[in-house]
Amino acid sequence: MSYADAQYQEAYEPQGQNNSMTIDEMRILHRTALAEAESKRTELRLVLASRYRELVGSSDEVISMKERAEELNALVIALPELVERVVQSADASDARGSTEKLTPHISPKGEGKDEKESSLVAVRSELSRLPREIHRCLDDKNVHGAAAALISLFEVISSRSKSYPLANLLSGSEQIPDNITNSPLLETQMRMVYLHVQTLPARVEKLARRVLLQSAAKHGGARGTAAALSALDLLDVGRQKNAAPSSGPSQFTSRSTKLIDLYYESKAQLLNKLLNRLTLPTSVSAADATSVANSAEFILSKIVLILQYDVILHPYQIFVQRNFPVTNAHEKDVTEEAKTKNKKIVNDIMSSMPRFDSDLLKSKASRFLAAHLPLIRTKVKSVLMIIAGTTASKLGQIRQSLYDKTDGIECMNALDSSGVCTWDEAVSGMVDIRVVSHGTSFAPAVDSGKLSIGDDQGVAASNGHNGQQLGSSRRFSLWGALFSNTFSSLVHSLLTTSFHSVHARVVSTLRTSLARAPPFEYMLPHEAHRNALRIATDLDASLRKVSDDAHELLVHAEEREESERRLRQSLYVQTCEIMGRLLNELRRMLLVKQKEEDAIKELIVGRLCHLLKFRLASLPNLLDPKSSPAVLAGLGGGKSTGMISLMELSSSFDLADDDDDGLISIEEAMEAMESAFSGTHFQGAEMVRDTLLLSTTQSAAGDAANGVTNRTNGSFVPNKQSSAPQNVTLSELSLLSAKGLRHDASGPQSALGTVQSSLDEIVTRCFKVWAQAALSPPLKSFRTKLRETIEVSSTVSDFEWRRMNGLIDKDDDDLLKEIHDPTTFNDGLTQRQKIVVGHLSPHFLSYLLAVATVLNRSICPADSLPPIPSLDYARALGICFSEEEETVNMMVTIRGSLLGEAVQSMSRSLKEEICNMHGTADKSEILKQCSPSSLIQLLMDVKFVNRCFFERNRNGFLSTSDFIDDSRGIMAQLSQMLSDSVNTAVEDGLSIDRAISERHSQIFVSCGLFLSSIFGEDDDDKISPLSDSVSNGVKGTPLLLSSSLVTNPLASSRRFTLLPIQAEKSLTELQLRGRYGKKVREEKESNKDVSSGNALGSGFGFLSSMLSTKTR
Repeated sequence: MSYADAQYQEAYEPQGQNNSMTIDEMRILHRTALAEAESKRTELRLVLASRYRELVGSSDEVISMKERAEELNALVIALPELVERVVQSADASDARGSTEKLTPHISPKGEGKDEKESSLVAVRSELSRLPREIHRCLDDKNVHGAAAALISLFEVISSRSKSYPLANLLSGSEQIPDNITNSPLLETQMRMVYLHVQTLPARVEKLARRVLLQSAAKHGGARGTAAALSALDLLDVGRQKNAAPSSGPSQFTSRSTKLIDLYYESKAQLLNKLLNRLTLPTSVSAADATSVANSAEFILSKIVLILQYDVILHPYQIFVQRNFPVTNAHEKDVTEEAKTKNKKIVNDIMSSMPRFDSDLLKSKASRFLAAHLPLIRTKVKSVLMIIAGTTASKLGQIRQSLYDKTDGIECMNALDSSGVCTWDEAVSGMVDIRVVSHGTSFAPAVDSGKLSIGDDQGVAASNGHNGQQLGSSRRFSLWGALFSNTFSSLVHSLLTTSFHSVHARVVSTLRTSLARAPPFEYMLPHEAHRNALRIATDLDASLRKVSDDAHELLVHAEEREESERRLRQSLYVQTCEIMGRLLNELRRMLLVKQKEEDAIKELIVGRLCHLLKFRLASLPNLLDPKSSPAVLAGLGGGKSTGMISLMELSSSFDLADDDDDGLISIEEAMEAMESAFSGTHFQGAEMVRDTLLLSTTQSAAGDAANGVTNRTNGSFVPNKQSSAPQNVTLSELSLLSAKGLRHDASGPQSALGTVQSSLDEIVTRCFKVWAQAALSPPLKSFRTKLRETIEVSSTVSDFEWRRMNGLIDKDDDDLLKEIHDPTTFNDGLTQRQKIVVGHLSPHFLSYLLAVATVLNRSICPADSLPPIPSLDYARALGICFSEEEETVNMMVTIRGSLLGEAVQSMSRSLKEEICNMHGTADKSEILKQCSPSSLIQLLMDVKFVNRCFFERNRNGFLSTSDFIDDSRGIMAQLSQMLSDSVNTAVEDGLSIDRAISERHSQIFVSCGLFLSSIFGEDDDDKISPLSDSVSNGVKGTPLLLSSSLVTNPLASSRRFTLLPIQAEKSLTELQLRGRYGKKVREEKESNKDVSSGNALGSGFGFLSSMLSTKTR
C-alpha cells in the first residue's frame, strides 16, 4: 500500500468505526454528546453573568466620578468670589486700623491698652506669617531661609513665654519683661504654632547635611554650601550656649573649627561613597567592557569635580573671602540690579557665620588631601587595570578626558570664571605643598625626570627649565597628584603584563616545536629553519605590536613629551627584562641532559638564536640608549643618584662567583644584587624575583620552563621536577637590572650589545654540542680504525705491513723469499727494497667526507643567504661588520662548528692513540716500534689533516678559541715527530715529502666536490707530473706511487638532501600526475611496439588505436 493510500484510509477511519458500532453504543454516544453540550451552555451563561456584574460595577464608578467632578467644578467656579470676599475683609480691617490711629487718645490708660493690643496683633501676625515662610523655604530647598525664619519664630515665642525649651535654646533669650501678658488666644496660638514647627529644625538640619553630602558643582554651587553651613550654625544649640559676652573670641574659634570639621567630614563621606561605587568586578566580559569603562569614567569625573570645587575652590570662597557667586552666569552678563541682589543674598548668609582662620583652614584642607589622594590614586589604578585588561582602547580616552577635566584649558577657564577668585589663588590659599606631598607620591618640586633628553641642547633646555621652576612658586595640580604618576605606573604594569605574555608565548611555541620535532637523524634542515624563523618573526612582531599599541593608547595628547618619555623608558626596561628572561630560559634549556647523540634541541635553539640576532628589527628602537632610565633622568653617576654602573654589578658578581665559571645561582644573584644596589632606592633581591617571575605562583610558561622555582617563606626553593640548574650570567643580570643600571650608549656593554653577545655565546655553545652529536658515529668508526692501524703498525714488520695494505707485487714469491732469507728478518732498513708511498688512509678520508656529508645534510638553501640587507642594518642591531669581513650566515656557522669539532676530535684522537699505545706516554719510543712504511703512512695522514684544516681551509672556524690553538699545536708536534722518525728510518725524506704532497693533491682533485664544501676552493691543488716510479737518489732505491686512488671504495653522497613536499592537496595532485604520466609513457611504448609489429599500426588514426587496445 502506498503512502497516499495510507493517508486516505486514516482520514476516513472514524466513519468506518461508526458503521461498525451497535445501537446501544450509538445511544450512549448520543447521550454523552448532549450532556457535554448542556455543560458548555451552562458555562457560557455563567461567564456572561460575571462579565455583566463587572460591567455594572464599572458603570457605578463612572457615575460616582462624574458627580465628584461636578462638585469640584462648582468649587473652582466659586473660588474667585471667595477670594474677593477675603480681599474686601482685609481692606476693611486696614481701614479700621487707620481710623483708630487717627483718633486722638483721651487718657493714658486707653493709650497703653491700645499699645498692648497692637503688640499682640503684631505677635499674632508674625506667628501666622513665619510658619508659612518656613514652609515656602523648605519647598524651595532654601535651608538658610528656613533656619533664619525658625530662629525668628522662636525669638517671637521665647519673647512671650518661657514654656518652650527648644525655642528658648535656639533664640538665646534669657528673660521676659515683666509687663508682658499673653491673652489666652495668643497662648493657644503659640502652643499650636510651636507644636507645628518643633520638628522642623531637625528637618532643616537633615536637609542641610544632605546638601553637604552632595557635589556642590552639580547641586547648588557655593551658595548652596554656604546656606547649608549657615543653617547648621544657626540651628546649633551649642552656639547659643556659648553666646555669652564673657566667652570672647573663643566662641567664634570653636564655631568655625566645628563648621570646618563638619564640612570636610561630609566631603570625606561623599568621596568614600563614590570610591565604593568605583569598585568594579574582577572579571568583565567583552560585551560589558564599554559600559563598565563609561561608568568608571563618570565616577572619576565626579571625584575630580569634588576635589576641585568642594575641597579647594568653594571653601576658599566661603571661609576665606566670605564671598561666592550666587548664579552660574558670567560676571559680565550680570546687571547692576542683579549684582545688588546677589550681594544682599551673600551678606544675609555670611552675616550669620563666624570668622574663620585661614591658616587653620589651609592645614585642614591639606591634611584632607594628603589623606585621600593616595586612596583615590590606588583605587583609580586598580580600576584602570581592569579596564585596560578588557578594553585597552578606552584607556586613552579616559586619560584624555581626565586631563581635560583637571588641567585642560576649558577646565581652567571654568574654574577662573567665578568672578570671585582664580584657581591659582584658591590653591595657594588652601593647599600646603609640603603636607600634601608628604603622604603621596606627588612631587611638585623640580622633577629630574622631566628634564630634556639628548645632547647639549637638551641639557641647556633642562637647566633653563630648572631655573624657571625654582624661581616660581610650586604649583599644585590634581593631574600630577592623582593621574600622571598613576597612568605612568599603569603603563609600566600594562607593559609588564604584555611582555610576560609575549615571553610565555615564545617559550611555549619553542617547547611545542621541540616536543614535536622528529629524531635527530630524521630532522630536515628546512623544517628546523622554518620553525625557528616563525618563532623569531613572531617575537619581533609581538614586540613591535606592544610598542605600537602602547604609543597609540598611552601617549597623552596634551602631555606628549612627558608621557612619551615615560613610555620609552618603560619600553626600554621591559625589553631588557624580557630579553634577559628569554636568554636565561634558552641557556638553561640547553643544560638539561639528554642522549649523547641527540642534539635536536641544540640545533633548533641554535638556529633560533642565530635568527634572533638578525630578525629582531624592533630592538634598536626599543633599546635606544636615549630611552634608558639613566639618560632620561639626567643622572650623572654614582650611588647617590640611585643608579649603578656595570663595573659595580660585575664586582658583586665576581665575589659571588666562587668557581669562576661565569654562573651564579639565584640565591647568590639575589645577594649580589642586594650588595650592588645597597645605598640606592632599588631592592636588588626583589628585582631578581620580579624579573625572573619568581615572586608569584608560576605561570603556565614558567611551569614549563626548566628550573623555574617556587618561593616558600621568603626563601628560594628549586623546582625538584626539573634537572636544569637555576643560575644566571653577568650579561643576563645586567639586562634584568636595567631599571637601575647605566648601560653604555654603544658597544658590547650597551643593552643591545649585551643581547647580541649573549646570543653569540648561545649559538656557539649550541652548534658545538650539535657538531659533537652529529659527528659522533663517524668519530667512533675513525677512532676504532685508527687504533687498529697503530696497533698493527707497531707489531708487524715493514714487509708484512706493506703486504697487508697491498703495496707490494708478487706476494707469494716475495713472502717465500723473505721466509728463507734470514738476512731479511727484522732488518728491513738494511735491505735494498722498494719504498712504496701509498694513498691516504681510508678512515681519515672517510671521516672528512662524513663531515662534508653532515654539512650538506644539515643545511638548506636559505642558510647560504646573507642574514642582513646592509651593513647599516647590522650596525643598527649592534653587530659590527666590516666590508671585508664575510657575513656570518647559518652556512658559515654550521660549517665552522663542524670544522672545529672535526679538527679537535682528530687531533685529540691521534694524541690519545699514539700516547696510550702499549701503555706508555713516550711518543719517540712508540714510533720506534713502527715500521718505516707505517710511519710514512701515518705521516701522510697527519700532514693531510694539518694541510686541510690549517692550510687549505679558506672558511675558518666558528670561533678562534683555545681549543683551535691546542689542536694546531698537537698536529704540528705530531708532524714534526713523524717527520723525524721517517727521516731516521729512511735515507731520502725529501722524495717522500714530494710523494706525500702528490698524494694529497690527488685526493683534493678526486674528492674536491666534497672537500671544497667544507674547506673552500683552492686553485693551487694540482697534480704534479710525477710518474709511477721515481728515483729518490738514495742508493738507487726506487720510490713507487701506488696506482690505486683509494684502497677501499667509499659510498658516494649528494650535495643537498631533496626537500620533501608538504603533505597537502598539492602532493596528491603531483602523485596523480606522476602516475598518469607513467601510464601515458607505458601506453606510448606499447603503442610503438604494436605499430612496429603490425602493418595496420600507422595511418588509421582512431581505428589504429582501437586495434592496438584490442591487441593489448
